[in-house]
Amino acid sequence: MDEREESDPFLRQMFARMSPGAKYLFTPYQLDEIKRAFSARTFGAHAVDLRFSVRLFRTSFYVVFLLGRERRLRPRQHRKLLATVLLLVLLALLGSAVLSVWYGCHKR
Repeated sequence: MDEREESDPFLRQMFARMSPGAKYLFTPYQLDEIKRAFSARTFGAHAVDLRFSVRLFRTSFYVVFLLGRERRLRPRQHRKLLATVLLLVLLALLGSAVLSVWYGCHKR
């Protein structure tokens, strides 16, 4: 496996991020499947795919703008959280508006 690691940049980088003995736990079949899974991510599958670099002062930044149809099967969890927070904020605003009207009517 050491020969394969040296000749394959993907494996070299993957093993560099793992604990030292972890690379010996994978079979060649498992390594092939991991590579296949990560190589399935292709660029250009979006309606709009803009990627460019911007140099500001002495530093470069990269900008990526992707736009395309939603293809994931399950929604992301943060959307539910965002909707819940938004609902709570709206309810708080509505409650404070109702209380201020009620307080204004009963102040006299």
